[in-house]
Amino acid sequence: MELHPYFLIILPGLEDLAHQELMDKCPPTNARVTKGGIEINASLDWMAEAHLKLKIPTRILLRISEFKVRDFPKLYQKILHFNWTKFLSHPDPLWEISCTKSRLNHTGRIKETIKKALTQVLIKQPLSKDWEKKNYPPQTFYVRLNDDLLTLSLDLSGDPLYKRNLQSVKGEAPLRENIAAALVYELTYHLNQEVILVDPMCGSGTFLTEALTFYTPLHLRTFAFETAPFFKGKTLKMTKTIEAQGLLTDAVGFDINEELLLKVKKETSGLPITFQNQDSTLTPIKIPGEMIMICNPPYGERLKIEGKRGTFLKEAWKKFIEVDRPLRFGWLLPKDMDDLFLHPKGYKQVSKRSFRNGGLAVTFWVWERL
Repeated sequence: MELHPYFLIILPGLEDLAHQELMDKCPPTNARVTKGGIEINASLDWMAEAHLKLKIPTRILLRISEFKVRDFPKLYQKILHFNWTKFLSHPDPLWEISCTKSRLNHTGRIKETIKKALTQVLIKQPLSKDWEKKNYPPQTFYVRLNDDLLTLSLDLSGDPLYKRNLQSVKGEAPLRENIAAALVYELTYHLNQEVILVDPMCGSGTFLTEALTFYTPLHLRTFAFETAPFFKGKTLKMTKTIEAQGLLTDAVGFDINEELLLKVKKETSGLPITFQNQDSTLTPIKIPGEMIMICNPPYGERLKIEGKRGTFLKEAWKKFIEVDRPLRFGWLLPKDMDDLFLHPKGYKQVSKRSFRNGGLAVTFWVWERL
């Protein structure tokens, strides 16, 4: 079986969780974790399966060529003599170009040179009319120049993989689905008893839906690779639901926005989620069973809060820890507030993770009750 080189784009700071998910769900023959991604050699069947199963990557690229180039004439010739018929399904693809420490550093001229060469290629080797008859969208190619080494990659995913098409209703400051999936995965990893997941400030319920569908293959959307010539004739086969640990039995979301909860409840009616209109910073959370809690509270940035940010968050945190006392508590906060949430009484720190969420430096803490 022929193997191909792929690159999984991962939000920096989540690479180890993405690798862990990869090895749990569809392990390849080899995988190398780098900053911002994972390099893999695998088959086309593996690639299709990965798109259905993996929830943490942002997108998957196919590495299709790599060569040294220091001037525009050579770039033109390389593009002119490349075998495009194997990869191209649309005559006018999109180009994402980046340059670092290379003699070719004018992205506009690089794109112009590539498009000029590709126009000549398509005169001699015209594409079939499938793209026009079937209304194929343009593909996206990534061109990365680093120290005069050009890497050409094809985007296999199309829309970012965090676009699940699972629900359209969003709150005012929604968390991207792949981030939510990664954090829930970290919170629930190595649990040894059945639990109920609780989000005391759930908004549109992204943590809850991602937790309950983490092991369900994604099938509510299409992917860019389905129209590529190398995949033509193949069928994207739905795989069975992966056997999960089976410890997450239900999910409960609380929020003060009753109108939003009603909308989310309609969209997620097929999942075992209960939504309740409640201010959980003031009212005790009563759950018939052991609970774990995860929370992305408002910081006063996009969602306004009353009073000072530090006071609001400190009081909410104290209430959750001292009154509700979940078995585990995952807490996503601005990184500049790290010092306010050290050493909660009666809990031990399981993990602490830093990354950027929408440009804001944040920390995700996980504590476990002693």
